Amino acid sequence: MSDRTGTPREREIAARIASLVTDAEEQLDAVASDLTSLYRRSIPVYDSVAHEEVQRNTRAVLDIVLWRVRSDAPAVNERDVADLVRRWADQRIPLELVAHSIQLGARELFKMIRRNAVEQQLSTDVIDDMQDMMWEWATSYSAAVNTVMQERAVTGATRRADLIRQLVDGSYVPASVERDAREHGIALDHHYSVACVTWNDSSIVSDIRSMLRLRCGTDDLGVVDAVIDGCLVALLPVVPDRLAASVAVGLGDARPARDARASYGQARHALDLATRFARTGVVDLAALGPLPLLALGEEAADRLASAHLTTVAERGEAGREILDTVAAYLDHDRRVDDTAAALYVHRNTVRNRVARFGDLTGLDIDRTADLVLAWWLLTRERSARSALQDPPLQ
Repeated sequence: MSDRTGTPREREIAARIASLVTDAEEQLDAVASDLTSLYRRSIPVYDSVAHEEVQRNTRAVLDIVLWRVRSDAPAVNERDVADLVRRWADQRIPLELVAHSIQLGARELFKMIRRNAVEQQLSTDVIDDMQDMMWEWATSYSAAVNTVMQERAVTGATRRADLIRQLVDGSYVPASVERDAREHGIALDHHYSVACVTWNDSSIVSDIRSMLRLRCGTDDLGVVDAVIDGCLVALLPVVPDRLAASVAVGLGDARPARDARASYGQARHALDLATRFARTGVVDLAALGPLPLLALGEEAADRLASAHLTTVAERGEAGREILDTVAAYLDHDRRVDDTAAALYVHRNTVRNRVARFGDLTGLDIDRTADLVLAWWLLTRERSARSALQDPPLQ
């Protein structure tokens, strides 16, 4: 912004412009009316605002420009337009359209000035100087719009994040949640599925955010999201089939927005498990099969691991080979040939190691109960070992 009065040349050009709009009031009314019709034809959002309101706002912009050229300080101070822009934003008119309106208004106003200049037989150079100044003003006013857009974006993002946090925490205040939800396009009684993605600045996560916004909204409701505690948390009005993602996306059941806490808990649990066991894609707890069971009973699991796996682990590398072989054997649904091919060993080696596992642990994986317990302990042990070898980035 600038509060300077302008150079002598700028004041001279502004004075010429002012002399050409001394009787501009009726002409500006016509320009505002023409612009209003143009906006309503070419910019659909203006159809939702009363014609008189659009024309009044358009005339207000033209009056600001007219006041500027008639003042003793032709250099632009963007504060002149900021309050008007904020009022337009309060009327739900997208601010990028306000910037467009200012550009169109400046162009139409200069057409009027050019006509008057030609009638007074002013030189081409003089007309060009006036046009340059008009466009400088228009550009500065558009910059003021962008400043307000950034203010609104930051404020809106903060308010949206606060609301989503309150919904997923169950900490919202009933007296204000209706108003806040309406402000951000959330229907409190609609059933939303909560999605969670570990947030970073990578293009992959940005693409997932765009994909969710594009595919998971309806004609009436859009996806509402925010970054909360290191996760992108999104309220999805619908969840179409075959959503693809190259990283883990946790998904909760569809619940009313008022009950988003339950869906969020499921989504975070699914995300944590998928991350822990290197699963990718959009996953809910059901899609993870028995993996959610691994998060239960940590103390009991530690005791069982100590009772059954310690004897094997004490054998060092040989014990490690036995555990890895049995884990692969279970991964391949106890098919010896497939396991041998995956590990590049002879099939008899697989059989011997599986038998040795039974001898050392006391677990007979031909028995259902022992099979389930062996899978649980080996999968848990493998996950813990992987976490130690590849700690998360800080």
